[in-house]
Amino acid sequence: MKNFIFYLFFYSLILYPIRSEDIKNVSYPFTAKELVFECEAWIPGETAAQQEAKREYPCIRYIQSAINTYQLIRSQNGKELPDLCLSNVLNLQRHKDIFIKYVKLNPDKENKDASKIIFESLIDAYCK
Repeated sequence: MKNFIFYLFFYSLILYPIRSEDIKNVSYPFTAKELVFECEAWIPGETAAQQEAKREYPCIRYIQSAINTYQLIRSQNGKELPDLCLSNVLNLQRHKDIFIKYVKLNPDKENKDASKIIFESLIDAYCK
């Protein structure tokens, strides 16, 4: 009986969702507010020096990935997307600071998709 319950539990949690065909276009957008939190989160019990890289690394990599994806799509689609006006010198730290400042100055943007707000902040900062 225990084995039957275990297999039933295993099937319902693991196998059934994999076979489910009624899930389409599922999206879990990361909001701008969530990304700002990740970029600024304080890790309890660690000094600022200990946690600086841990806190910034995922944030900067998210921003870098969003920019890289945007630029790839832009280059493949005949430049239908607006230019981000980025310089040839890569400065992810500055892009992160621009994004955080933009969200804090525009609290109405907090619950929007983080990637979209990254692009808005960069265009606002560099395309003047």
